[in-house]
Amino acid sequence: MPLKMFLKKRGIFENAPPGWWRRHGFFVLLVLVVFGADQASKFWVIDAFSNGFEGLEGVSAKVKKFLRDETKPGPGGYHYRPKASVEISQNHLRFHYAENTGAAFSLFATWPEKTRRWFFNMVSIIAVGVLLYLYLKLPKVASRKELWIRMGLPLVLGGALGNHVDRLARGFVVDFIQAHWQNRWFWPSFNVADMAICIGMACLILDAFVRKETKGRL
Repeated sequence: MPLKMFLKKRGIFENAPPGWWRRHGFFVLLVLVVFGADQASKFWVIDAFSNGFEGLEGVSAKVKKFLRDETKPGPGGYHYRPKASVEISQNHLRFHYAENTGAAFSLFATWPEKTRRWFFNMVSIIAVGVLLYLYLKLPKVASRKELWIRMGLPLVLGGALGNHVDRLARGFVVDFIQAHWQNRWFWPSFNVADMAICIGMACLILDAFVRKETKGRL
């Protein structure tokens, strides 16, 4: 009798949902990787391609200003003055310091600063809430059919947090990747967070088709 009870308990244990880290570890790690890469690249860009840290000595002083700065825009509209650009691919791609006080493609950039900050804070909070809600609704045990949504949600969340922290710390988003065609046609400047959001959204769109097709076969 004791042996049968032990086997029953063992069976219950084996069929239990995976632990917290096994369930959420990939999600948390990908969010942190995207967020960390985005913030590290922006710190480097401000230091190398603008005068944002001019006169500051030591990493700690630069980090302090990076995390909180109330510098007002200068005559050219920039909070930090851009320096020389670096060509990555001749006639196609360069690193160049840029600032975006609005959303994607500078939407809402002309709004008053207080209104803009309040609006973006609310949008970011809602977006984070929706992304977490969608993630927590996923089955506890992952399957291959959920691959794209499990990739897309942390990519979008990590990118959204990266740009949101920029707005909280400085009131604008740092962009630095400039795609162009022979200096004639330019794609709006973007950053690591923007790339993660775009890739993540592509994964979510793909997931909508893949899982819909899977359900239709059942």
